[in-house]
Parts: sequence; structure tokens; C-alpha cells
Amino acid sequence: MRMERPASHPFIKEVILENFMSYDYGRVRLGPGLNVILGPNGAGKSSILLGISVALGQAYTERSRRLSDLVKRGKEIARVTLLLDNSPSGGRKPLPFRADTIHLSRYVRKDGTYWFEVDFKEAAKGEIVDMLGKLGLNPDNMLIIMHQGLGDTFSVIRPEEKLALVEDAVGLSSYRVNLLEAKARLEAITTEEEEKRRELEAATASLARWQENYEKSVRIKELRGELSKLRAEEGWCRVAREEEKLAAIREKMLEVGTAISDLESKVSLEGRNVEGWFSGLNAALDVLVKGERNLARLKADLSSSRSLVSAYEILKPVLRDAPADLTSAVEKALLEGQGRTRTLEDEVSSEERRLASELAKALQAAEGYATSKAKLAVLEYRLGEKKKELKSLQGQEASVEEELRALTGEAERLGPRVPSSRSLSDVLTATKFVEMQLAQLGDIPEEVEQIYRDFQKKIQELSSRLAVLKENKEATLKDIDDRFRVWRNEIRSLLQDVNEEFNRVLGLVGARGRVYVAEERDPLKAGLQVEVGFRGQDLVPLDAYTQSGGERSSAMIALLIAIQRHVKSPFRAVDEFDVHMDPSSRESFVKALHEYFKANDGTQYLIITPGAPAFFDPSAHYIMVQKVASASQAKVVRDVIRAE
Repeated sequence: MRMERPASHPFIKEVILENFMSYDYGRVRLGPGLNVILGPNGAGKSSILLGISVALGQAYTERSRRLSDLVKRGKEIARVTLLLDNSPSGGRKPLPFRADTIHLSRYVRKDGTYWFEVDFKEAAKGEIVDMLGKLGLNPDNMLIIMHQGLGDTFSVIRPEEKLALVEDAVGLSSYRVNLLEAKARLEAITTEEEEKRRELEAATASLARWQENYEKSVRIKELRGELSKLRAEEGWCRVAREEEKLAAIREKMLEVGTAISDLESKVSLEGRNVEGWFSGLNAALDVLVKGERNLARLKADLSSSRSLVSAYEILKPVLRDAPADLTSAVEKALLEGQGRTRTLEDEVSSEERRLASELAKALQAAEGYATSKAKLAVLEYRLGEKKKELKSLQGQEASVEEELRALTGEAERLGPRVPSSRSLSDVLTATKFVEMQLAQLGDIPEEVEQIYRDFQKKIQELSSRLAVLKENKEATLKDIDDRFRVWRNEIRSLLQDVNEEFNRVLGLVGARGRVYVAEERDPLKAGLQVEVGFRGQDLVPLDAYTQSGGERSSAMIALLIAIQRHVKSPFRAVDEFDVHMDPSSRESFVKALHEYFKANDGTQYLIITPGAPAFFDPSAHYIMVQKVASASQAKVVRDVIRAE
């Protein structure tokens, strides 16, 4: 909750203003506890608080709409530097840095551009806001830093904004933020639930409308599937028929091939027979030719021998009276001639018989050759015919194979091969029957089934989502109830304590008041209502029209004091809260502030007030601001007193 700091350490140790508004260069040291800035109007008191706010990242600027107007006239760039106390508190440093003193600077150029530095290193504004936000320091919250005139602003803003400021200041923003987030989540769930129910009703109605067409599409799909199978079966039946044809051709080719092989064997054998007969005939003819030649020679020799014998026989009578030797020689020659003639006659006779035998052999060889040659011619003719038949069958085989490939490719495109016991005609009949059924069903858009399935899926998804939403809704309702109870209890506890202190402080000026939450049951509409009554009057809402300026200032200071011990920020400030108060009220509230701040010395306070204070508190830190020439200067009052 509220950050407790030792009384001996301030949060902002020093403020350095350079070319900022009315300051050329000013250093303002702040002490722990209460700091009071004094000085006449226009001296530059509020510029110090504005510089602090700007350095802390405040978006609102009291005196200007543009950051460039904060740069002192004639200068190009202004800088505000805060020296922040980062000494350990409770064993931990407040800021995530090692140094005990942190330099936080904001630069503003005349052209309106700006940037932040932390310990002389550039940093993003978001980092600064986040870092200070963890300490509860929101410079845009007027209950933490109330610039001049913001007291009146608080009285006119909407109750919802007042409550948001209080929650932010005391660290309860997260309670309502969480509650509002839960309610927003519930609204989102409820809205989505209604949308999903409407979608479910529409999807259910659409599903019913598509039911009949879907059933038709399912039947069409079944028939198309059956037709696809039948056409595949038809394709494979045609393949089977062609395969049978091919098998028959190949079987015939095998028979013809066997016959050709047999005929070729026979032709080969008969060719060898023809060659054998031909060789035998040639050999017989050679023998006959040689025998005829030999026979002719023998006959010629026989004729010569006979002629010689005849000559000897003719000479024999003539030589009867010839000498014995001659007669004897002739007789001997005759005898030899006769003997030789008989030998030649035997040889001729023998040769004639041999030639007759050889002739018979030659005639037999000629007959065998002629017969074998004729048989070979028949075999070769039959072989040629078989080869022609084989070639024809090969052509048929190629044609059937080509047709089979085409039919197989077509069948494979239609579907995988399955055994079929039906004939092609039976399959064609079944195909026509299915086609008739499809024709009777008519045309159904192809997307019907997809649409029907989409609606089914959508209904299932919507039903599942609605079930989840129901669970989420129940859980969120419980969460809202739990969070609302926590938020309400925290707010009630806070306001109970605030009301006690509010009335105690208002009692100093004879007034009373009440702070409460209107529309408490609806966090979206809940707002903080502040009612006050002065001089015994009834309680009425605090606004800019009912109370006077002094009364509004009194009510605001009383409210600020009442909530102070619940505020988290280590630094708070208020500018000229007493500007509209009468001297008596001003003195009462100043004393009350001093008493409260002394009791809470772990927090640093800054009060800006015009003129001299109603009294001096020795525990407070007083700073006097004056304008010298065209520049503002700030000095600690004690230093001024000692200098005098």
C-alpha cells in the first residue's frame, strides 16, 4: 500500500530548472516531509511544480497547450532535472537503479519536440511513466499533484472521474479495472453467446432445407460409386476378353512354332537325304562313266586281240611250211592272243555285268534322289505355310497386345482390378440399370454435400462453442461476483475511514460532509459523490455553483487530507489551495495540514501559497520565490534569514 520512507530522506531532493518558463537557471532543494513554497503572484512559484510535473511525465500543462511555450522566451531548449532519492528503504531501493541519487531530466525544444533522460541516458516516456507508476506516482492525478485551479476542476468533473482519481491515488484502480475487465468479458461472452445462438438457429434451419438434396446427393454418390465400379469391371472384362484372345493366339503360335520346329527338323533330315542320294547318284554316275570308259578300252583291246588272233589264224596255214621257229612263234603268239582274247572277253563280260549293277545302283540313286527331292519340296512348302501362319499370328499378337495395353490403361484409370465372375454383357446390363437410376434422380449441384457437411460441422462447432461459452459465462459471473464483493468492500472500508477524517477536518471550519459511491451496483456507472454543508446547512453536492470559492477550497483540502494516509505516492503537491479562503479558514487548514504532514513524515509534500504563511513550522522546509529582473529565483527561507 502506501510507501513508507524514513523521515530523514526526501523523494525529490532537488529540482533544477534551466531556461524553463521564467527561470534562467534555478536549483530548488526540497526536504523530507512538508515543503512550502512562498512568494508573490507572478514570481514563478507554480513554475516549480509545473517543472516537477513535466519531468515526471505529466501530459497536462496548466499554463500552455504546447510544450514549446514552456521554453523561456529567446531560448531554444529548456531542461528540468529532478534529483530523486533512491536510498534503500526496508532493504530495497525504490527505483531499479544502483545509485542512491537518480537524475531524471526532460528536455523541451522550441519546436515542441522533447525527450527524457535517466542518469544522462535517453529513456522513453513510457518507461518513465511505468517506473513511477509502480511507486503510485501519477503526475496527471490531481489528488496527487493539484495544480492551481484544479480544485475547482475536481468539483465539476463527473462522479465517475472523481472515483477513478481516488482509486488511482490509493492504489485501488486494479480492483475496478479487473472488475470492469470481467464485466467486459461477460458482455463479450453474452454478445458472442447471442450471436452463436442466432447462428445455430440459422444453421439448423439451413441444414433442414438441404436435407432432401443431401440425401439425393448421397444416393447419387452411391450410384456413381457403383457405376464407377461397374465401369471398372467392364473395363477389366474387356481386358480379360482380350487377354483370352491373346492367350489363344499365343497358344496357336506355340502349336505352329512346334510344327515349324518339327518341319524344320524334317526338312533338315530330308535335305541330308537328298544330299545323300545326290552324292550316291553322282558317285554311281562317276563309276558308270569310268566303267564305260574301261569297257570301251577292254572292248577295244578285245577287238584288237581278236583281230590279231584272226591274223595269226590266217597266217597259220600260210606258215605251215615256214620254219619251225617261225611257225612255233606264230603258234605261240596265236595261243597267247587266244588266251588274251579269252581273258579280255571275260573282263568285258565281267565289266558289263559290273556296269549293269552300277547302272542299277545309279537308277536306284536317281529314283531315291527324285523321291527325296519331291518330299523335301513338300516339306519346305509346308514349312513356308507354317511360317506364314506364324507371321500372321505374330501380327495378330502385336495388334492384340496394343489393344490390350490400351484397354488395360483405360481399366486402370477406372479402378483397380478385381476378379469378376460376370460376363461382359451382364456387366453392361447392370451399368445401364444404374445409369437409368441416376437419370431419374436428376442433377444435383456438386456442392450440396459439402454445404450440408459444412452446416453439420458448423452446428457441431457452434454447439461446442455455446457449451464453452456457458461454462465461461458461469465462471465469469462468479468471478464478477467475487471481484465486485472485493471492490465494494475495499471502497466501503476506504470511504468509511475517509468520511471520518473528512468530517474531522471540515469541523475545523464548522462544516460537515459525506463521501459515498453512487450506482455502487454497477461499476460502469459508479461514481464518487461529495456532499458538504457549511454553517449548519444541509448536505448538498459539491459543485461550482452551490458553494463559494472558499467553501470549495475548504472541502477539497479536507478531502485531500482525508485520503492522504491511503495514497501510495511518495510525493504529493497542491498549488494555492487557500487562494479563496478567508484568513481564519486558511489558518485552520494550514495548521491541520502541518499536523497531518508531521504525522506522515514518510511522504514528501509540497504546498504552494501566496504571501506569508499563517505561522512558521520549524519542522517544515520553506522556500521563497522572487523575481529578480526577468528571471525567477528560489531560496530556502532559513538561508535568507541567516544571510540577514
